[in-house]
Amino acid sequence: MKALLFFTLFMFLAAPPLEATPKKCGKYKTKLDTIQKKQRQANSVKRSNKLKEQEQKAFKTWRKCKQGKLK
Repeated sequence: MKALLFFTLFMFLAAPPLEATPKKCGKYKTKLDTIQKKQRQANSVKRSNKLKEQEQKAFKTWRKCKQGKLK
């Protein structure tokens, strides 16, 4: 019983704080926001399609970072 208690306590203390994630993923969120800002401006069809691809890639990268799956 004591071993389980100590193990549980150790896991809580050893786990990285969740507050560190926004700091780490902030640059990916900024990049995504910048791309979305460009999308709201008037663009040609070709440029709009390119921005859409960039947004999807940036969103996936940001999402992976938030989930902790990014290297």
